[in-house]
Amino acid sequence: MTTSRKVRWILASASPRRREMLAGLGLRFAVDPCVLPEPAIRGGERPRAYAVRAARMKARHVAARHRSGLVVGADTVVVCGDAIFGKPSTRKEARHMLQRLSGRWHRVITGVSVCDSASLRTASGHSESRVHFRRMSPAEIDWYLDTGEYSDKAGAYGIQGCAALFIDRIEGCYFNVVGFPVATFERLCRRLGYSLITHLPVGRPRRPRASAAANPT
Repeated sequence: MTTSRKVRWILASASPRRREMLAGLGLRFAVDPCVLPEPAIRGGERPRAYAVRAARMKARHVAARHRSGLVVGADTVVVCGDAIFGKPSTRKEARHMLQRLSGRWHRVITGVSVCDSASLRTASGHSESRVHFRRMSPAEIDWYLDTGEYSDKAGAYGIQGCAALFIDRIEGCYFNVVGFPVATFERLCRRLGYSLITHLPVGRPRRPRASAAANPT
């Protein structure tokens, strides 16, 4: 299995959160955002299928521009009832999203796709989490909108920022809610034959001495 240090990584996203998380894994990567518009949701298409399809489209579109390297694409949607929220285009739209989320559970789904530019072999998957917002007053929604955090985030909020003040419960992967489920990404890389783990322990762990085991402190 090839280790991450021998791979040329390419992130098909301009998201600062995804850049931070890849960097946090110790990966050196280039950023080449996909500039295609978000695909339309097909009739009857489930949110998770849409998120995976959008992530795959982004990864493959950018992979076509490179001769080598692993391209990473991702797409996050927020699902509240029968509504699917992407990134709001206006403050008014963001307000509507936050009003819908207030006092309710919703789902956050992130599709991830890893594409080998040389062969176009692709591994795709998704992660899903549930998030509960406490009830927000109109003044609190206005205050949050004034922070400007909503502008580039699915569902008009960022859990890692000021929106954390309104979130009282979360079920599932926190990193998925941020926008990049690291465990899902690692699994997809392994599926393609690449390991993110570059430093493994050498030798066997030392056993405690008999005297220490007989006389615990």
